[in-house]
Amino acid sequence: MEVIKGSFAFEGIVTGEVFLDKKKYIDEGITAILDEKDVENEIERFERALELSKESLEDLRTSFAGKMNEHDLEIITAHMMILDDPIYVSDIKKSIKKDKLRAEEAVKLITTKYVKMFKNIQNPEYRQKELDIKDVGKRIVGNLDKRFEDWKKLDGKILVTEEIFPTELLNIYHLGIKIKGIVMEYGGETSHLAILAKALEIPTLMGIKNIFSYNWGKDIILDTTEINSCVIIEPDEKTKKEYENLLEKFELKKEEIKRDANLPTETLDGEKVSLYINVSGDLDSEEVRTLKPDGIGLLRTELLYMKNTSFPDEENQFKVYSGIVEKFDKDSSIIIRTLDIGADKQLPYFKMKNETNSFLGLRGIRFSLQNQDIFITQLKAILRAAYNRNVKIMYPMVTNISELREANKLLERAKKELKEENKLYKEDIEIGVMIEVPSIVMMADVFAQEVDFFSIGTNDLTQYILATDRLSETVSSMYDCYNPAVLRSIAFVKKAADLYGKKVSVCGEMAGDAKAIVAFLSMGIKDLSMVGTSILAARSLIRSLNYDKLKEIKEKLLLCHDSKEVKEILIKYIN
Repeated sequence: MEVIKGSFAFEGIVTGEVFLDKKKYIDEGITAILDEKDVENEIERFERALELSKESLEDLRTSFAGKMNEHDLEIITAHMMILDDPIYVSDIKKSIKKDKLRAEEAVKLITTKYVKMFKNIQNPEYRQKELDIKDVGKRIVGNLDKRFEDWKKLDGKILVTEEIFPTELLNIYHLGIKIKGIVMEYGGETSHLAILAKALEIPTLMGIKNIFSYNWGKDIILDTTEINSCVIIEPDEKTKKEYENLLEKFELKKEEIKRDANLPTETLDGEKVSLYINVSGDLDSEEVRTLKPDGIGLLRTELLYMKNTSFPDEENQFKVYSGIVEKFDKDSSIIIRTLDIGADKQLPYFKMKNETNSFLGLRGIRFSLQNQDIFITQLKAILRAAYNRNVKIMYPMVTNISELREANKLLERAKKELKEENKLYKEDIEIGVMIEVPSIVMMADVFAQEVDFFSIGTNDLTQYILATDRLSETVSSMYDCYNPAVLRSIAFVKKAADLYGKKVSVCGEMAGDAKAIVAFLSMGIKDLSMVGTSILAARSLIRSLNYDKLKEIKEKLLLCHDSKEVKEILIKYIN
């Protein structure tokens, strides 16, 4: 028996047979050489595989529309753009002609060339592109050599592999193949695959170094709970018995979560906590009825821009925002974040300058202030959708007070234009900022005097405080939102907000994490916005906690020296 620790993406306990996938679709070595007479046939094979790849992605988009958060499906749009890239397609065809390679070999050769090129560029934006192009190349090759047939063997088993790409996982799910769980070498808790596994509710363990060096045997236990986060190879009889009992308790806990779904979100001692949902695109009315969120804590607007072929006009935006807002009660709080593009989010119709580090470049409010017409159009649409509703505006990636003031001047200009056009709009709209960078943390007391609320974006805040690229495989283990520096920053912001009577919410991935919920409540943060799949579990957890007792651990958390100490304190409260 062997126990291997890792990081988990979705909580669960499963036992079952291993499906060991050692195949690599890219960079396997190029061997096949064609006769001249076969070249045209291979080009036709490639073109058919290209079309099949596009069709399968469109099928995925249609199949998952409305079932999953559109933010999680942005990757499909990115992959469609690669398949339509004339240079990538042309390079593969040239390789078939010039190098006399079979279509699959040419795809591997050119895809590997692009992967290496992106890997060598010292820019975080290209790290995701590297993964995307590998995924696309693998899809084309799969449509050429029918290797996708192997997926059928996955049904009812636990997949053990170096890596599986997001659209592969969507494909498998779409085909009705039920994977019990995933154990993989690459990826971290904030990777696209982790977010997708969570959305599909597949227990997933990541970060198992040298995964193929282990003797996996036939049966394993995959335990992706907060406490254990491990995989057990060839468990002995005693361990199997222990896990039978644990699994029974885990299933009872899931039933308890369902029972708590319609109950108030409050602690044992009656403290009310507000749970909001993060939204990227359209929102299913049934999801609102089932989850009963208190509103939207983060309405991302980027997808509306990314899906269009040009910047959406005021009427288009007004219609989309209004459609989402109207799915909630009139008094429900709805926070709409203005456009946050740049870094890893690009628009296909707007070419941005290449930057050495785009995560520190033109993004968020910086883009809006440099493109004022685009910004004012969006502000006008939001103001109109906010009429007679509890809608608020939030600016992303604000780093200094002058940006806030300039944005507010443009907001007043947008109001003036609407008034002149005799359009109904919300005059006294609340304004907030995302807390994502160290500078705004340090100046939180100054900002608190000029905004109505703060929303802490833990994903970027962690990245910038720890100077760690969360998309990088080489340093992803250092990206840890439980680092005491991150918790101290959040506590510092809360203290500044309290001084001026301003609200603080959290809207990053951390908001739906059980340990983090305990930490936030200990700091007095009672407004949490998360993905829909986390809401019911969060509500159930909150109902098991005592708010006054949690406040006693705040100082202990802030005095911790590392994340290990932090987690040891928090984990005692979630079981």
